[in-house]
Amino acid sequence: MRSSTGEAVVLLSGDSMRQVPQKTITEMMKAAAAVLSAAELTTVNNAVPILGTGHPDFHVRIEGDELTVYRLIVN
Repeated sequence: MRSSTGEAVVLLSGDSMRQVPQKTITEMMKAAAAVLSAAELTTVNNAVPILGTGHPDFHVRIEGDELTVYRLIVN
């Protein structure tokens, strides 16, 4: 999805990528293909395998639910 400033970001439910089922990742990639440029989609494809191995950019907690946010830098 895009942040309020237009940058590409990945939002994941929970506190790490290790908790996200493969089916969810596949659905995320399909949704990303509908809204991201080709360069951004390539970045997402390259980033997904390593998400969760580093520190996220930040977490958002709303009424006990948590989202993990990773910013994607597109060259």
